[in-house]
Amino acid sequence: MEILKYVDQLEEIVDTATKVPFSSKVMVNVDEIFEVIDLIRENLPQELKEAQYALLEKDRMIAEAQAKAERELDNARKEARAMVADHEIVRHAQIEADAIMERSNQVALEVREGARSYANDILYQIENSLDKALYTVKKSRDEIRLNTNKKVSAPRNSGGKEE
Repeated sequence: MEILKYVDQLEEIVDTATKVPFSSKVMVNVDEIFEVIDLIRENLPQELKEAQYALLEKDRMIAEAQAKAERELDNARKEARAMVADHEIVRHAQIEADAIMERSNQVALEVREGARSYANDILYQIENSLDKALYTVKKSRDEIRLNTNKKVSAPRNSGGKEE
């Protein structure tokens, strides 16, 4: 994962930075830090683009299902009007039109539910990916802080050299 590589670069920058005497601070090249941060930002949006695409795809599928239902309803109405020859045919046509409308509504409902379920599954996967990435970033930051604190607060021997 690219983000981890960039987090490692940040850690390397901090680890190799010049120590400020008598403190737990270090001096770093701000431009170098911002460059790595920009690289991290450039690699995050892919998951966000996938989430946006999933939402657009859901909307497209719902619109497609509604258009299909409308077409089927229009077809059912046309068919019902064409069968107005006598009372028995009208009654039969009404029953058939009702059945077609019911099937159309059921198909439209199933397509909408499928689209919502698909979008939810994609968003769930993306959310998990982002959660994992965020966890990794937080863990790496904690390790950087821990390593920095250990190196700065390490006891010195009588010769003035770090152990």
